[in-house]
Amino acid sequence: MVTTRFGARKRIWLTAFLGGYILLQFSWWAWLLVSLQAENIAIAHGHLPELRVRSTEMILGEGFFFLLLLALGFRVIWISIRRDHERARRERHFLLAVTHELKTPIAAVRLALDTLQKHRVDAETSEELLNEAQIGTQRLEQRVENILQSNRIGFGKNLNSESYDAEEVIAEAVQRHLIGPFRQREITIVHEGSPQGLLQGDADALLLAWGNLIENGLKYSPASESLHIRLKWKDNALLCQFDDGGTGIPTSMRKHVLEQFKRVEHPGQKDIEGTGLGLYLAHQIIQMHRGRLTIESSQRGGCLITTTIPFNP
Repeated sequence: MVTTRFGARKRIWLTAFLGGYILLQFSWWAWLLVSLQAENIAIAHGHLPELRVRSTEMILGEGFFFLLLLALGFRVIWISIRRDHERARRERHFLLAVTHELKTPIAAVRLALDTLQKHRVDAETSEELLNEAQIGTQRLEQRVENILQSNRIGFGKNLNSESYDAEEVIAEAVQRHLIGPFRQREITIVHEGSPQGLLQGDADALLLAWGNLIENGLKYSPASESLHIRLKWKDNALLCQFDDGGTGIPTSMRKHVLEQFKRVEHPGQKDIEGTGLGLYLAHQIIQMHRGRLTIESSQRGGCLITTTIPFNP
């Protein structure tokens, strides 16, 4: 992904450039002062009266350019420092959110196992507790995978390249999320067009990306609404649309939510857990497959997210 953030390495180069320029400028001014002294002597003897004017104009021009360049350089550094402070603040919030999200499934697993260990329960209760432990483990696995993929992308590591069946990946992503609070939710999958065979890419990364979009659709829509997934084979590309019946994302915030650690807080939905990685990772993974992710409003009033991945014959 192309980033506009002025990073620490660029700041170091900019600081070194400004420092070098200041030294050269001071050296140049010292030479001019020496020249001016020589001119004063010459003028005192009635020679070269125009050189003082020319040297003064040169000093004023150099000084103005120097101050302008210095001001622009320090402005860029100041803006980048403010961005780093903002990023550090978001990362602190992210750590707090991750801690909470990891503790929740861990607590559920521990409670289920402690109950099985310390109490005698019937077969039905035992199966229910084991199911709760499995759900907690799956949630924990997904949170950890999100964090690992975020670090992997942050360090610029490439995705794997292998043949995969997109329909199978989507089906597995759906199955993984029909657990816990979403076990009774309805997810429909509609296929349009004729499948064009296997695609090339990282199936595990796409499983995570599409899984995050499924989870978002389920989290931010009422339990009475179903999540509609539409797979389209069109113009040598696979379009995968996620249409929920939730509150949607305001137009002004649609680029914002694709950034790392960014979330949209909806009134009445402040208790929804999240780390700000779901949409960010989905966007990054789709881009790394030479595709794109778009966010629109659906006809149902909710959010319509479309991922487009080109088909590799």
